[in-house]
Amino acid sequence: MAGVSPMSRLFQRRQVWNILKLINKQSSFAAVRVSTPKACATLHGKCSKVQGQVQKDFRRHDSNCVKRTDVNFDDIISLLGSGSLQLIDVREPSELVQQGEFPTALNIPLGQVGSALNMAPHTFKALYGCDKPEFDDDNIVFACFAGIRSVEAMTMAHEIGYSKARQYAGGFKEWMEKTAEGEI
Repeated sequence: MAGVSPMSRLFQRRQVWNILKLINKQSSFAAVRVSTPKACATLHGKCSKVQGQVQKDFRRHDSNCVKRTDVNFDDIISLLGSGSLQLIDVREPSELVQQGEFPTALNIPLGQVGSALNMAPHTFKALYGCDKPEFDDDNIVFACFAGIRSVEAMTMAHEIGYSKARQYAGGFKEWMEKTAEGEI
């Protein structure tokens, strides 16, 4: 860091520390916008420069913005087409009535996800009308309206043992925008 004073480095370290404190105070799905001269590059590798500032959007559990646990609209369409998607919509039933539903999605409100995934398979089938996902299924995708509650549901699933569970970050909001544009 030629030409950077010790005070500047101290300031940058404090910025990184403050950013990390902010992330830890937020819930696991909080998105934080970082815009500092060098701090972001210290936290994460791939950053972009805008007007001389390093900028990065990131989530607490993510080091590359697009997590391996996120699926996008095209992934959802592909999985729906293959018939292998186990889409779990974690919105409340009243939201489904007001906003609409994903095709073939199973509705398990966020507050019930943990108990549902811990149920015995026969109890799950009796309550939800379909087979309970297996721990090693790689086609389990959680969704909500804007991708916030789906992260919480996915995190719960990971803690229970569904380590390959993913989430649709765009949520029903993106689904409606893309389907209205005729992308399916």
